[in-house]
Amino acid sequence: MAKIAEMTQLSPTMSEGKIVRWLKQKGDSVSPGEIIAEVETDKAVMEMEAFETGVLLEILAPEGSLLPVGAPVAIIGKSGEDVSTLVETAKKSIPSKKEGSVPNVNVSAGTATSTAGPTVTSENVSSERQISSEVSGNKGESPRANTTSAANRQSTKTSYGSKESSTSSRGVHGGSPIKASPLAKNLAFQKGIDLGEVIGSGPGGRIIKRDVLSHQSSGDDRSSFVKRQDRKLELTGMRKTIASRLAHSAATIPHFYLTAELNAGPIEDLRNSINMDLGLNGQGKVSVNDLILKACSYALSQVPEINSSWREDHILEHGRVDIGVAVSIEGGLVTPYVRNADRKTVLEISREIKELASRARDRKLKPGEYTDGTFTVSNLGMFGVSSFTAVINEPEAAILAVGALVEKPVIKEGNIVAGKTLNVTLSCDHRVVDGATGARFLSLFRDLMEHPLRLLIG
Repeated sequence: MAKIAEMTQLSPTMSEGKIVRWLKQKGDSVSPGEIIAEVETDKAVMEMEAFETGVLLEILAPEGSLLPVGAPVAIIGKSGEDVSTLVETAKKSIPSKKEGSVPNVNVSAGTATSTAGPTVTSENVSSERQISSEVSGNKGESPRANTTSAANRQSTKTSYGSKESSTSSRGVHGGSPIKASPLAKNLAFQKGIDLGEVIGSGPGGRIIKRDVLSHQSSGDDRSSFVKRQDRKLELTGMRKTIASRLAHSAATIPHFYLTAELNAGPIEDLRNSINMDLGLNGQGKVSVNDLILKACSYALSQVPEINSSWREDHILEHGRVDIGVAVSIEGGLVTPYVRNADRKTVLEISREIKELASRARDRKLKPGEYTDGTFTVSNLGMFGVSSFTAVINEPEAAILAVGALVEKPVIKEGNIVAGKTLNVTLSCDHRVVDGATGARFLSLFRDLMEHPLRLLIG
């Protein structure tokens, strides 16, 4: 008996999926565990398996379809089996849903999210700045003054340089009818000038010939430029998830922020020394961010209150230290986690995060690699951002925002010398973390960064 194959929930945070590519075609044989399609979730492109043995009799969701979890996508049965009735039934149950619509997403405090949110959401961050792209209204259409009847109204797309009657334009005149002499109107029409942009100098603000000529010669005339149009960008599953989760975090978590300036000279010197040694041995390089992750992992093990999560009736203090790094990818950002970071060396952390970031950009992360973390680091220093505040990645209790390493004058032993500094900001959930606790974590983190040899033996 033929059965309907449904959109499978491929990750804990997935509420809908987009069929990217069918790997099996109508008439192909399939078996349980065999990959039949590639599906784009909120974080990655994943493989959907068959759960039945038989033949793919019908594909109900063509490539590009965006469907909620549980929606029918295909029919699998015996070769030659009549499934016309089943096809009609299945098609009626497929919701009419466009990719630009925003679903209702139930965000549970017990479910780790995979979006880390600097307020500039980086490259999100991007976003994280890119919450909504929907634009309503007719693009490029100038507001029109009222005419005597609806039948006489004409909706005309205008651009700078269009030769339409300017008496209905508003521009600098607000919503008032434009008063202009016949000569001024004719001249504006010939030169493609919008009278709505011209300031009149005649009686009562009336536009006369010299006003049109003055407007043209002053350089204010933009008639040679085509008016740039707005674009309506469809919301991807990732963008909708970022919008929903970060909006929920910002609205429900009482954030507070602690900022510190670090002496970055020692950590930079250590990084250069390590990389020189690794280069001689033909190994990869470590970054300042790798050392930051190591410092965070040690500080979290010493101040476990930060490595915690809020629950409705208790606070969960995690026994593991899983640190995420916000990675900017096309269309948004994702946060892969280094598991048990406190038990790994700097070099192990460096290699692991490079591998995770590479697969994140290729949309090849597995759900277990970007969910259920305990702390997140968001670094925008590579873009020259000196400091910023980040939105907490629920259900974590804190996130560290890292700015750029800056060279500037500093005081050393009473003398002004060239130094390197680094600004970091810790965002904390005040339900879990008090100010003194956050300050204790930040103080320990700063001490580790300014005396980094401890990171190599810890």
